Amino acid sequence: MTDDRDNQLDDLFEPFELPDTPPQQDDPGHQQRSGAPAQGDTPAAGAVLCPSCGSANPEYNRHCEQCGARLSQDPLPVAPPPLSRTSPGGRALGVLAAVVLVVALVALIFNVFRGGSDDETAGATSTSTTTSTIPPVVTELLASSVEASSELSGFEAANLIDGDPETSWNDEGLRGKGAWLIFRFARPVSLKEIAFQNLEDEVRFKRNYKIQGFSIVVDDLTVEINDRLENSNAEQRVQVASLETTELRINVLSTYTAEPAGDQPPFDELALQGVRFFGTER
Repeated sequence: MTDDRDNQLDDLFEPFELPDTPPQQDDPGHQQRSGAPAQGDTPAAGAVLCPSCGSANPEYNRHCEQCGARLSQDPLPVAPPPLSRTSPGGRALGVLAAVVLVVALVALIFNVFRGGSDDETAGATSTSTTTSTIPPVVTELLASSVEASSELSGFEAANLIDGDPETSWNDEGLRGKGAWLIFRFARPVSLKEIAFQNLEDEVRFKRNYKIQGFSIVVDDLTVEINDRLENSNAEQRVQVASLETTELRINVLSTYTAEPAGDQPPFDELALQGVRFFGTER
């Protein structure tokens, strides 16, 4: 029973065997697809043969489609170098440099055209400065009037400012005690010096009292000037510094004692020949 079934299966399936060698290919295009062209075949018009494998390639190909070899020995095209790209910082630096250059050129042109005017202005400024630094000339100033604490008849206080060496002022027998003099000026003056002149006559100089210590007060300053004179009949100058004086007062603080001259006794009066003032008018 089993044998009958096996025979029936064998009838259904036809046995086959693989040949020892592959069958020959009769396809005429076999060799063409495998690479090299068949003998007797010619490449199509415009085709380029590969120098490596002999395959035909379109004329626009640069490399073989079969093996990848180069079809032409011409040098490959070289891509142009990339254009340099400027960074934002570089652009800003370039703009700044351009602005600086323009400003420099404008300044140069301005200086060229203004050079003459600047020289003239500098010259005028220099002249003005030089002129303003010249100190005012100190001259003798004349008092318009004088007043005294007392005066002996014929020896009035006005004799102090008359410029006459033969006249003088004498107080009225008080030996200079509490004596004072007030000088007035018609216009404000800036005082620099005061010159005191005792009696030039030697005999009269000895026989009268002379100013020793004194103070000076001016109406434009609150500072009192204190000084003293030598017991001499030579002119003596005292430095002062006022601004706009119209009135000056001299207070006698102490005196040199009168002396006899030969057989002539001393006087009881304080005597002064003249007072002069030096400075500038305001």
